[in-house]
Amino acid sequence: MNKPLMVHVITNFAGVGGAEVMLAHLIQFTEDQYRHVVISLIKTSEVYQSTLDRCQSHYALGWNGLNTLGTIQKLRGLLKQLQPKTVQCWMYHANALTSLSVLGLAQKPNVVWGIHHSLASPKDESISTKIALGLSKVLSKHPSAIIYCAHSSKQQHGDFGFKNTNQYVIANGVFLDKFQPNLELNKPTVIGFAGRYHTAKGYPYLFETMGLLKDKNIIFKIAGGGASLDNPEVKTLFEQYQLDTKKVHLLDQISDMPAFYQSIDAFLMTSITEGFPNVLVEAMASGLPCISTDVGDAKYIVQDLGSIVPPRNAQALANAILTYTQKSEAEKQVLKQASRERVEQNFSIATVSRQYMQVWSQQV
Repeated sequence: MNKPLMVHVITNFAGVGGAEVMLAHLIQFTEDQYRHVVISLIKTSEVYQSTLDRCQSHYALGWNGLNTLGTIQKLRGLLKQLQPKTVQCWMYHANALTSLSVLGLAQKPNVVWGIHHSLASPKDESISTKIALGLSKVLSKHPSAIIYCAHSSKQQHGDFGFKNTNQYVIANGVFLDKFQPNLELNKPTVIGFAGRYHTAKGYPYLFETMGLLKDKNIIFKIAGGGASLDNPEVKTLFEQYQLDTKKVHLLDQISDMPAFYQSIDAFLMTSITEGFPNVLVEAMASGLPCISTDVGDAKYIVQDLGSIVPPRNAQALANAILTYTQKSEAEKQVLKQASRERVEQNFSIATVSRQYMQVWSQQV
């Protein structure tokens, strides 16, 4: 039997953001059911070469903003040639340009938008994103469905003025076999944090929290690009709270995240804004209870298997960490198992792929 064709249009298939990784996972998991074609508006990267190799074909349109009309024409030409029943879009610019490219087509595909962005503060977005947002708001009735990666994101976009009768929330999924719990507990307790050095990740609150706990028998492992004493801003924070390199391990960018999760006892997220924080799902898949700020879908992901505290509140984070360290070994093992089970039931790539395929099959 000839497998149905699924065309994906993504703004840029080159970074390692949530949307790009989710698309790669989805193609890998559903290649037996669908023939996939990827159209990247900007470019593709060898990071995704193994995914692109699984596709029937892939295209990079070299969009740079100035050639928008030409890019829409190219996209329109490709969609006329491929004649897919459904097009799955990924991110604002791809959503908007795809909806414009199918206007007036005799054989119009169903266009499903994918939104992978938190809209906590529209005024703080880049000019390019503001333009795409404004255009998307106007066009939001056109797609046959909109898929959001987070409940919080769906709410925020509704408040902003997005209107569509078919809206779904489908979380980002993880390959469960990649993340495995380590049943050993460390002594002293090791708390891990993973996030690049960026305003959104709440580094000042992370360091203030570690400062509040520096006299406790706790080790912190901090992973992420820029998490290094070579970063002057991190060095300043480190010195401000008089931290000790024996108790605070700054690991910078690391390539083996599953091993990192296996080396810690609980996971800490200090972000001041997020959409759907993948790190929490990865951490829980690794059997880690999570202590997180109440941003994006953190509360929905963690439930009562960790602690959710207000953002920008180091004292609340420190208290939650202490509460975890004071649990018995048996209580910690129960949390480990329950965290893993929550991900198995809700956020595995198998579960998430089924949800995407269900939306695609409903497009008639």
